[in-house]
Amino acid sequence: MALKAILAILLIHILSVAGNEYISFRENHGSQDKHWTKLGSSFKSGFEIGFAFSSVSILTIFVSYCVPWTRLNKRKRNKVMMKSPLMASLIARQDNKRKEANMQISKFEKLIRRVSFEAIKKATASFDRDNVIGVGKTGTTYKAALPYDCFTAVKRLHNNSHSENRFMSELMMLSRFRHINLVPLLGICTESRERILVYKYMPNGNLYDWLHNLRPVKGETKILDWHIRVKITLGIARGLSWLHSYNAFQIAHLKISSSCILLDKYFEPKLSNFGEAMLISCTDNSSVNSKFWETAFVKEDVRGFGVVLLELITGVDFSNMTDSSNSILNERIDHLLSSSNSYSVIDKSLIGQGFDAEIFQMLKVACNCVDSIPDRRPTMLQVYEDIKAIRERCEQVNDSDMLMQPEVLPVPSENSTVEIEIAES
Repeated sequence: MALKAILAILLIHILSVAGNEYISFRENHGSQDKHWTKLGSSFKSGFEIGFAFSSVSILTIFVSYCVPWTRLNKRKRNKVMMKSPLMASLIARQDNKRKEANMQISKFEKLIRRVSFEAIKKATASFDRDNVIGVGKTGTTYKAALPYDCFTAVKRLHNNSHSENRFMSELMMLSRFRHINLVPLLGICTESRERILVYKYMPNGNLYDWLHNLRPVKGETKILDWHIRVKITLGIARGLSWLHSYNAFQIAHLKISSSCILLDKYFEPKLSNFGEAMLISCTDNSSVNSKFWETAFVKEDVRGFGVVLLELITGVDFSNMTDSSNSILNERIDHLLSSSNSYSVIDKSLIGQGFDAEIFQMLKVACNCVDSIPDRRPTMLQVYEDIKAIRERCEQVNDSDMLMQPEVLPVPSENSTVEIEIAES
C-alpha cells in the first residue's frame, strides 16, 4: 500500500509538470492549429481524471493507515469474524476440554506433587539439548539435575489435544497405581499451557537400546547376558500380570515394546508409556463385555510381551512391525520360528553358555504369546509362572556349574604370616 501511495504522488507530479509545459507551449505558439486545440482539450480531460483518481487513492490510503479509528474498526471486524458460529464453537470446545482437564488434575493433587515450571526449567538448564534423553511423537524427555546429586526424567509434552489425552492417561494410571515394575511418577507441571511429567530417572535407559547396541560404554558395546535377560523378562511378566489382575481394576497397557521398558541401575524393568492405556472396573460388567475386553485388549498385551521376548532371545528388531494387524510381523515371526536350524534364530551371544535348553523353553513361551488366535494365547499370570520356573532351572544350572569347579585356596606368600587357632581341649 505504501508503494501505491508513492506511485500516485509520482503520477500527480508528472501530470502537473506536463500540464505546465503544455500551458507554456500554448502561450508561446498561440492557438493557430485546430489539431493542437483538439489535442489540448483531450490532454486536459485526461489530466483532470488522473488527478481526481490519484487524490482519491491518496486520501483512502491516508485514512486507512493514519486515522486510528479505522484500525479499531478493522480489529472489531476481525473479532466479529472470530466470533462466527464455527470459530466460536471450536474455541468453546477447547476451553471446555481444558477446564475439564484441570478439574480432573485437581483430583490427583493429593496423590502427586506439583512442580513449578521455573524449578523444572532450572533443573534442565532451560531444556538444553545436551540434557535430551528421548524424543517421541508426543514430547521430549530431559534429564533433570536436582540437589544432592539426584536426577529425574522430565517429559515435556507438545501442546495439542492428543498430548493432552496422553498426559491425563499417564497421570490417572501412574498416580493411582504403584508397583515395582511400573516407572514411578514423581510430579507434574500444569502451569499455563505446559504439560510436564516428572519420573524417576532410570540410569540404564531402555531395553531397546541395550538389545541393539545403542548404549556404548566407554566406546565399547555392552551385551546383556542370559541371567539379566531372564530377570528383565520375569519383571515385565510380573508387572503385566499385576496390571491385568489388579483387585479393583483391570488395566491394559496396549503399547508394549522394548523401547517402553526402562531399566534401573539393577536392571529391574519398569513399564512406561501409559498414554494409550485403558482401565475398567472389575465390579462394573456393564461398561464392556468381559470376553471382548479379554480378547481385544488384555491378549493384545500378551502378544506385545511375546514380541519383546522374541526380541530378547533372537536380537531381531521388531520395532517397525509391532502392529497386531501387520501381516509382515506375522510372516517374519513364522519364518523365524520355522527355521530348520533352531540355533540360527538365537542371539549368537547367548549360544554355548550352558543355558540352551532354558533358551528354547523361553522361545516356546514366546511362540504361545504371539499366537495369531487371541483365545489360544496364555494369560500373563500363566506366563509369569512359566518364566519363574525357567529362571529356577537356570539358577540350578548355575549352582551345579559352581559345584563342579574345584575350590581354589589362596597360597600365602613367603612374607605373610598364617594364624592358626587352636581349640582348647
